Amino acid sequence: MNAVDAKNDPVLQALVGGLKEALGPRLRSVVLYGSAARGDYHHGTSDLNLILVLESLDPGTLEVLARPVRRFVRRGHPVPRLFSPSLIAESADTFPIEFLDIQASRLVVHGEDSFVGVTIDRGCLRLQCEREMDEKMMRLREGYVLGHDDARVLRRLLSDSYPAFAALFRGGLHLLGRSIPSSTRDVVAVFCEAAALERGPFDEVARLRRGEKPAQDLKMIFARYYEQLTRAAGMVDRLKT
Repeated sequence: MNAVDAKNDPVLQALVGGLKEALGPRLRSVVLYGSAARGDYHHGTSDLNLILVLESLDPGTLEVLARPVRRFVRRGHPVPRLFSPSLIAESADTFPIEFLDIQASRLVVHGEDSFVGVTIDRGCLRLQCEREMDEKMMRLREGYVLGHDDARVLRRLLSDSYPAFAALFRGGLHLLGRSIPSSTRDVVAVFCEAAALERGPFDEVARLRRGEKPAQDLKMIFARYYEQLTRAAGMVDRLKT
């Protein structure tokens, strides 16, 4: 599905209609970001990721938008991220990876473009990359402890980790001054080349995410994948100097 198709998705349009009816002028904008905005949306494995920019985030406003958001979530999509204009301005140093991704690929489905002019500090970006890489590696180890002897659980652990690490690779490419491809597969390929990583283990995990049969034993895939991610984490840590 390309970006225009995603923007015109009937589930998304129903959400926007419900929000406009419920909130009126308190709804400043609805922004589509992530894989759908990049034209990298795959039915069954991708989500419609949204940001709702509201005039205020007070409890009364949050209650009013509950009904259309619940309908949207019941269709299998994540809860939209909620911001106000002032919170966007204050959060650039907290979510630099996410904001860079939004700035690179976004579609304003309704209202104003609230991310024009947001600037990202390189130091904040490097710190978030390092912190989240360490946190996701910790979760990967914990998941392996619990699921290494269950093929179904191990396959899900590998598959679910792939987009999270790919998002960090986008941040790493920004730090390295490299252009950011639109597709997740190309992001991983370019990052592996830039960081001198072996690409094969990531391709194997991508196959699992697409629902394909693994070409190797899952434990072998995990070991090779984990080794390359450990090297990636070390590279991100060295960027501080």
